[in-house]
Amino acid sequence: MMAEVGSTNSTSSSNAQLSSALSTGANAMGKEDFLTLMVEQLKNQDPMNPSDATEFTAQLAQFSSLEQLFNVNDNLESMGNTSAEVQRLSALALIGTDVVTASSEFEYSGGEVLFGYELDAPATEGSLYIRNQDGSTVATYSLTDLDTGRHYLGWDGTDDNGKPLPDGKYTLGISAFDGDDAVASTAMIRSRVVGVDLVEGADVLVTTSGEFSLGEVESVRGI
Repeated sequence: MMAEVGSTNSTSSSNAQLSSALSTGANAMGKEDFLTLMVEQLKNQDPMNPSDATEFTAQLAQFSSLEQLFNVNDNLESMGNTSAEVQRLSALALIGTDVVTASSEFEYSGGEVLFGYELDAPATEGSLYIRNQDGSTVATYSLTDLDTGRHYLGWDGTDDNGKPLPDGKYTLGISAFDGDDAVASTAMIRSRVVGVDLVEGADVLVTTSGEFSLGEVESVRGI
């Protein structure tokens, strides 16, 4: 009798632990621990009062669902790692190409810079202006292409008086109007990719006009 009571208590304890593990998503134990506990439950069940087959089947079904969730999680993690590697390879493949970035800030280090601007609607007039680090406007150009869409123009690095500007950080701005109404516009920079900094979580493109994240790239152009 004492053995039977012990088996019954062991079975009840095993049932309670199994139920607890399933209800908490098996956070406290792994799959091997769970299976070991289930085997112990079968070994120590009371022969005069065996475990309920319905309850046992339900536990197996729950365990099967849990294992599938673990496998799905592993697959998603693997896909995430693969996606990150593909993104890095894509960034490296951009070296030597021209990229257009949706950015108003750029670094000038001599030579010509190709600016871009995109108009959401036709405009009757517009201006492109360049500000230095102090916020002062150093160069202004009237926009000649005022149709809807993307347009480009070159800047030779000079101010409004034709004098060369020093190397440094500048800001590009666009203003466009259709009569008295403002037209939505986006400033862009086109520059050559000369390198890639593989920073965890955010690869950075090193270009002739500064550093830009891969997410800022609007388009890629061949040489």
